[in-house]
Amino acid sequence: MKIIAAMLFAAGVTFQFAIAQPGLLERELFRIPTEKIIGEGPFTFKLAVDSRETIAINSCNKNVLYYIGSTGKIADSLQLPFDECIRNMEFDEYDNLLIMDNGEQNIYRHDRQQKKLEKFPYRKPEDWYTLQNHYYKYFEISSIPTFYNNKEYLQDAFYTRFDYAYNLWLNYADGFIYQSAYNFIRKIGNHRTYVALKKSDLWFSERLSNKCKLLFIIPDKEIAVYYNRALVLIYEDFKNNVIQEYSCPAKGGEAVQFDFATNLSQKKIWGISRYDQNEFTISTWILSRNGN
Repeated sequence: MKIIAAMLFAAGVTFQFAIAQPGLLERELFRIPTEKIIGEGPFTFKLAVDSRETIAINSCNKNVLYYIGSTGKIADSLQLPFDECIRNMEFDEYDNLLIMDNGEQNIYRHDRQQKKLEKFPYRKPEDWYTLQNHYYKYFEISSIPTFYNNKEYLQDAFYTRFDYAYNLWLNYADGFIYQSAYNFIRKIGNHRTYVALKKSDLWFSERLSNKCKLLFIIPDKEIAVYYNRALVLIYEDFKNNVIQEYSCPAKGGEAVQFDFATNLSQKKIWGISRYDQNEFTISTWILSRNGN
């Protein structure tokens, strides 16, 4: 074998090995004609994905929510009990879909199997989290230091009727809670209440804010993937100072706001990767081999 390699080298034959770069790998799943999901007007999408990889999707200008299977076929739909946009949407740990109206008045829980829709009053920011899983339910969320909203400086798209807010993400693998705020991610812990920080529990970045949506966190590698609400997915390796950005363009400068989501396994990210007036593309992103 060494002789063959030496002969090839002498003949000027060279080999190149593809080395996976740190970051995300995209895989296109399917394309959907816009007329099936969207009405007229500006398009603001909300996405959530259950453990069976069924996608719940809604466009703000149409008060119908659709469930889409892994092949791209519409499996079911739900007429929303309100006319405004969806503010937040997430599957709970039992695969029931949680939906918050944009006015922050109520949270709805849809049990698709039983065709049951429940309504809960949304009284404080903690309510959104305690309905999602038992980790949040038995954690004293109010003990977490958080940020207050100066409503005079809030953009319309981020307006909230509450004076304070959380931006939390749960790692289902170990039960640890994380928080994204201005310029840092903070590790909260997995006990019943917040405890004092260690230096290693804070990761700093100029791209982070309380408007980012956390999607992945790999604690031992100090890697996070998040969505900055400006049509950009961001992979950030805090330990090695590596940043990769993935834009999701809309043709013709369409006014579109996308969304991205993970499910309970937290192995993949689902989202809209491309959009135009005729169709939009649903893709997934996973960490490359060199990115985890």
